[in-house]
Amino acid sequence: MRNAAITGLLLLVMGAASLQGGGLRAGASKATVTPDVKASKVYLAGFGNNRIATGVHDDLYVRCLALGADPESVAMCSVDLIGLFYEDVQRVREKIKAQAPQVTHVVVAATHDHEGPDTMGLWGPTPFQSGMDEKYMNWLQDRIAATAVEAVRSMQDVRLTLARDDHPLLAVLQSDGRPPYVKDPYLFVMRLTVSSTGQPVANVVNWSDHPETLGGENTEITADYPYWLCKYVEEHLGGTAVFFGGSIGGLLSTLGNEVALRDPDTGAVAKDDTWRKAELFGTRVGELAEGALKHGESFEVDSLVVRKAVIFAPLHNDRFRVGGASGIYKGRKPLFTDGKIDSSIAEKEFPGYGKLKYTTGENIQTEVNYLALVSKGRVVSEIVTVPGEIYPELVNGGIARYSGADFPAAPFEPIIREQLKSRCQFIFGVANDELGYIIPKAEWDEEPPWLKNAKECWYGEVNSAGPDIAGAVTRALVGLIEER
Repeated sequence: MRNAAITGLLLLVMGAASLQGGGLRAGASKATVTPDVKASKVYLAGFGNNRIATGVHDDLYVRCLALGADPESVAMCSVDLIGLFYEDVQRVREKIKAQAPQVTHVVVAATHDHEGPDTMGLWGPTPFQSGMDEKYMNWLQDRIAATAVEAVRSMQDVRLTLARDDHPLLAVLQSDGRPPYVKDPYLFVMRLTVSSTGQPVANVVNWSDHPETLGGENTEITADYPYWLCKYVEEHLGGTAVFFGGSIGGLLSTLGNEVALRDPDTGAVAKDDTWRKAELFGTRVGELAEGALKHGESFEVDSLVVRKAVIFAPLHNDRFRVGGASGIYKGRKPLFTDGKIDSSIAEKEFPGYGKLKYTTGENIQTEVNYLALVSKGRVVSEIVTVPGEIYPELVNGGIARYSGADFPAAPFEPIIREQLKSRCQFIFGVANDELGYIIPKAEWDEEPPWLKNAKECWYGEVNSAGPDIAGAVTRALVGLIEER
């Protein structure tokens, strides 16, 4: 299907598994995934090229939660990394299936940490040289799979507690670098305790903010604020803490004067690019998660719904196409035409760079998921996965039209939270893939004049797969949510 308008093509849908009896089971596990900075050169991801790790401040982790209600068994993993491509996730799934064939679905999300290794190839010594270490990537896939299998094998009967918070401080902790300045301040917590003893198994925290507190000058590996968040939750609530980032597009960030945290030891506002700000930030979100659970509601879950859609959407970004042709993805991110892999390459002139090779396939393949926890026929919580950094207005509403937009008459995409049925709506961003920023088409602005008559272009489009990704992702999710 050539030049598909941006509805996306649903190839595979796993229907709802409305399961009766058996109750909810859960298990959790975690393991370090920190690269050895002494054994080989480690390029750090998230800012500029050629930023090389000089040490390790705190370890990076993969944290996995397994949930099951017969016959469904779902492993959900979060990794302290910038992002993983769909092809990496598919390999992880194969490894898990080989060791634990009872697992019916796997989600692998990244926290989008800007102080870890380059797992996408974009931050090597130059824009045309990969920063990805294949040996590390192979080890990483094995590590994620083994941790997920351990979580699955530790599953036991559990009770679920859900909490939601929109404390005013949560919005204050998010800066927003682009109009219409919509934030996603909602904090969601899922607590799982052993049914018979009350022993904590896991606490899942879902919130939206770029982990980039240390900035681009730091060269020590760190998980950034999620390290302190998980540390606080584990010390105060027990079990394994699993953090999933949410809708972090629009450059929701921990940086900037707008995000001001006062250091109780000094009385001064903690500065950007400091360990102290990262510590205070993560700890404060951990405290808010703990506070939210004090008002949480417990449920006896008796069934799970698991749905999956593989979609194709047009790739617009020539920068990504050049990256594919230059080999920085190490064979990942193939392009498709008419639903089949298209490996064709052409050459054209790029201003400032001369003639460069670029991939010419039309579409990228990716995936979205919908999961629901059901108690006595009522959906009590939902999880949706998004393969990138989705703008908050696509999640919460608030898409706007501005003079200067490239597609001023583009229809607005469906708003995700408006489609969901429960109060506790978990949005797992950068999950199963990383396509960059997912921007409402009506707000797309790649050509002057710029939105709101700005003197310079707004940041976002340069790191987005294209203006049609938002429609493909949101409409595919609506299809999964509404499926009967």
